[in-house]
Amino acid sequence: NIWVVPTQALAERWFNPDKDAETFAKEPEMIYMKEETLKNWITNKKNLMANPNYKSEEIKKFVAIRRKLIYECQRNGVGLLLGSDGPQVFNVPGFSVHHELKYMVDAGLTPFQALQSGTVNVAKYFNLTNSGMIKTGYVSDMVLLDANPLENIENTKKIAGVMLGNNWLAKEVIKTDLKFLEKPRSF
Repeated sequence: NIWVVPTQALAERWFNPDKDAETFAKEPEMIYMKEETLKNWITNKKNLMANPNYKSEEIKKFVAIRRKLIYECQRNGVGLLLGSDGPQVFNVPGFSVHHELKYMVDAGLTPFQALQSGTVNVAKYFNLTNSGMIKTGYVSDMVLLDANPLENIENTKKIAGVMLGNNWLAKEVIKTDLKFLEKPRSF
């Protein structure tokens, strides 16, 4: 009965030296964060990487060990739950879950196993007997995709719409709603 929420996105996006702050700051989802928050994230990552104790090769080893731990948890029956610590440094809520799924696959999980961490495993963790799967009589909340995530986990970003109870939100509705959440930038 041990469950782990790896939150690998934090290690991959904040600590990892493979991408700099400016590259992350230009990602499309950053438009939904307040400018002050984004500037703080940029400063945090730059300060971390400029710290004399920061050793990029050591951090790369740290990230690799975290990936191995995720894989070994899965392989040894430790329950994995999807989570990303959003909002955290360069982890925009909602969007960060897509990154987390990719990092789980990068750690060695199959796309199916990664998807289970946010569906079946969550229902099991909370002892929900009518959730976590598409099945008659189950809660109907789900995301419908335009492409198969089992072929490529990044296909989870290709959202056709979302079903919340009896309400269908087509991607056009979602895009319109997201437009209202965009934050102005001075940089």
